[in-house]
Amino acid sequence: MRLLVLEITNGFLGSFYLTWPEAYQFSEWCKEGRLPDPFIGWVSGVNSGALCELGSDNEHTRLAKEWCRALEEKHPEIARLGNGLLEGMGAVDLLFPGEGSLYPDQYLNAFSGNAWNRLNVAKWYAILKNGIEHGDTLAYC
Repeated sequence: MRLLVLEITNGFLGSFYLTWPEAYQFSEWCKEGRLPDPFIGWVSGVNSGALCELGSDNEHTRLAKEWCRALEEKHPEIARLGNGLLEGMGAVDLLFPGEGSLYPDQYLNAFSGNAWNRLNVAKWYAILKNGIEHGDTLAYC
């Protein structure tokens, strides 16, 4: 059985994969939490190679900044995880912080009680934020 996935290629992490149910869940989570649509530049809703150009002063960058700001305001603990990824921390360090860490245990209870989902949102935040700051083209394949 073949699992259908949304692959989002980017310069920061290489490829970011979400199953179709995960992509739907992420969109719904954003909608329910009054966050903007996370999939900036993905207009068709299928694996069509739609592009999101980040870094320059354009609509995609403006929308990415808006999404990142909304996440920072409503879920600062997840944004903190994403900033940790930008700083080069590994997923294990982020999800299971040691004593004296910048990421207290309280931050691990932010997204539906599921660390994997929180990490995916944090990765998406890091991908967008990196693209805003350094330029990147995301391709939805």
